[in-house]
Amino acid sequence: MSPPRPAATQRSPMPRRPDSPAPRTPASQTTTATRADRATRAERGAVTAEMALALPVLVSFLLLGIWSIGLVVLNIRCIDAARDVARAVARGESLDHANAIGLRTVPAGAIVITREASDIQVTVTAIPAHKPPLLAFLSPTRLTATATLQAEPDTP
Repeated sequence: MSPPRPAATQRSPMPRRPDSPAPRTPASQTTTATRADRATRAERGAVTAEMALALPVLVSFLLLGIWSIGLVVLNIRCIDAARDVARAVARGESLDHANAIGLRTVPAGAIVITREASDIQVTVTAIPAHKPPLLAFLSPTRLTATATLQAEPDTP
């Protein structure tokens, strides 16, 4: 434990003399401060106005991105359906059963099966169910996937 310090070495705050004038700032600093205050007052609410303009744009881009992801998912579903149906027909399964396999992932009427000699071609065309209101002026988006396989040798 250290010994207490003597009272003479402790500092106390110096009181201001009542007759001394308050420190003054130069005129150039006063003018600058006033201009800064005016500029700050004039910019009040600017962030709110900028957010009011930027927020709808950001939400629009977000919705457009989500819709684009939906298109990619639908395209993958079309590709999978075309491949699965073509494989089923190539194995010799009935067209009704092959269509039932394809209808698991795409809507009815989207599958077209053509057969030429030993080649089996399946085309799946789908139109997205929902379109964002911002893109209502565009023509409908059609997604198409095609799969071509050769029939197995022992199939009719």
